[in-house]
Amino acid sequence: MTSWTKRLAGAMAALALSAGIAAATEIRIVNEADYGGARAEAVVSSLMQPINPFVAGQAGNTTSIAQIGTGHSVNSSIEGHSSASLIAQEGTRNRAVQAIEGSNSALLLVQSGTNNNVLQASRGDNNFQLVGVSGSNNDVGYVQVGNNLAGVLDVRNSHNTTVVAFQTNQSRNFLMPTGISGLNNAAVVIVPGKMYVLPKR
Repeated sequence: MTSWTKRLAGAMAALALSAGIAAATEIRIVNEADYGGARAEAVVSSLMQPINPFVAGQAGNTTSIAQIGTGHSVNSSIEGHSSASLIAQEGTRNRAVQAIEGSNSALLLVQSGTNNNVLQASRGDNNFQLVGVSGSNNDVGYVQVGNNLAGVLDVRNSHNTTVVAFQTNQSRNFLMPTGISGLNNAAVVIVPGKMYVLPKR
């Protein structure tokens, strides 16, 4: 993972944790079994199927970026083979960063709205991410470190919300937290074993 990706991931984590410190007495903790069990595996596996031809074998990498609107910014980086970076953005002043270090992995982003920021990073092989974001003034970071990790983050219809997810081989292989769409003025931190939901001050 490149140094700029690490810096951005660190900044987003600090933002989420600072919100948690300000509202420590109002933390809601969700056990990992509630968002990483059999249902998550079934749904995420079905979403992975259409992308499988792009991430199989020893083929080249695929990058696809589609933007509609004004003031968008995108950065995509792949180191490895048979991986895919796919970004679709519309709206105003949305920013996206995708970074893959490894092989046979896919990062997908569908983003709309205004002034949203998304970081997706994968270090390892056979990983998959699908992130959906809409609304305004949201910061979303999804970082995978390990192999055979897959997940979906649905942060649509949210406003002034920060979501940071760290998935490793100490997590379940499939991650699909519910209840993180439609949030307002909230911070969500997902780490192996727990998900913390905190109101922002």
